Amino acid sequence: MENRVKVRACFQGCNIKTGKTVMQFELDPEHKGALPQLAMMTGTFVTLEIASDQLVIPVDMGSGEVLDGQDEAFADEFEAEGAGEEPSAFELPPADFEYEDVEDEAA
Repeated sequence: MENRVKVRACFQGCNIKTGKTVMQFELDPEHKGALPQLAMMTGTFVTLEIASDQLVIPVDMGSGEVLDGQDEAFADEFEAEGAGEEPSAFELPPADFEYEDVEDEAA
């Protein structure tokens, strides 16, 4: 029997330490009826699929200006420099990115 619950929540934060990642969510009040089922899942492995309601807004890294038509704004720059793989908008590093010489402030 599959134990499944679908809720809406606000992602509040992520604390990453060696070997352990804690993610914190604030449950949408409309989904408070799912609390007993969520409580029963505590300490178990679950599969999360997180989808944001907010679209990604492309921003120029140099000026911080929101780009309207990002592909057109930087098309000449990428062709001239051959920097097609370099993104012009801010992107987070991949999940498995390892920082060198960075200490956890919370530790």
